[in-house]
Amino acid sequence: MSQFITKYIVMPIVWLLVAIISIAFFIVDILIWLLTFWWDKRLWILHRYSCFWAMSYIWVNPFWKIDLEGNENIKKEQTYIIISNHQSAFDIALLYRLWMHFKWVAKRELFRVPIIGWNLWLNKHILIDRASVSGARKMIVEAQKNLNMGNSVLIFPEGTRSTDGTIKRFKEGAFMLAKKMNVPILPVIIEGSINVFPKKGYVLKGSQTFTMKVLKPIQPSEFADKNASELTKEMNKMYFELHSKMAPNYYTSSQN
Repeated sequence: MSQFITKYIVMPIVWLLVAIISIAFFIVDILIWLLTFWWDKRLWILHRYSCFWAMSYIWVNPFWKIDLEGNENIKKEQTYIIISNHQSAFDIALLYRLWMHFKWVAKRELFRVPIIGWNLWLNKHILIDRASVSGARKMIVEAQKNLNMGNSVLIFPEGTRSTDGTIKRFKEGAFMLAKKMNVPILPVIIEGSINVFPKKGYVLKGSQTFTMKVLKPIQPSEFADKNASELTKEMNKMYFELHSKMAPNYYTSSQN
């Protein structure tokens, strides 16, 4: 009975409140954009506001906590290719906790989502059409432009959310870009978001500690003699090993 109440009464009310709050935030979002887009070419101020907006959803729940490790590995003035594993749509809110200036690489479909997608457009985040080879090329070009402007670029190398929490095979795009632009790779590992908002479902878990680990940047000199395929495999293996230590239950159950 309690599960029925949570799923069919509590959750619809929660999502309705989220929608109302999001509309209010987005109105301010538009105002900030109108006042700043013509002189703040990197949209730094608008991105800072987006960080505050995302964090507000976490701050409002006293039973949600972010355990962030390795924040000292981030140099605010440095431009990075930021990579992260992808467990949940909730990862988007969590990664704003880095308080870094970056542009997402996000699938075309996400840009069509009301409020969230409109915010992506206003911030000039990078669209990728996963069904098109030319779409991937356009993404690389846009990412290069942003890196040249001093904007870090954040990519989920798995390409989509994990359905069971484990690390999946990485695609090469992020690593090709890092090699081509000669910029450091900043690896971030997330654990716990799948428990709050899994890929298949809409019921939010009320209590959760999210773990975020920012690893030491991988400098261009460290992968200069590797091709993109080798680098991709090495990073994929590193993520698999580190995350399996953080959440061994996922990997034990997936092997049984």
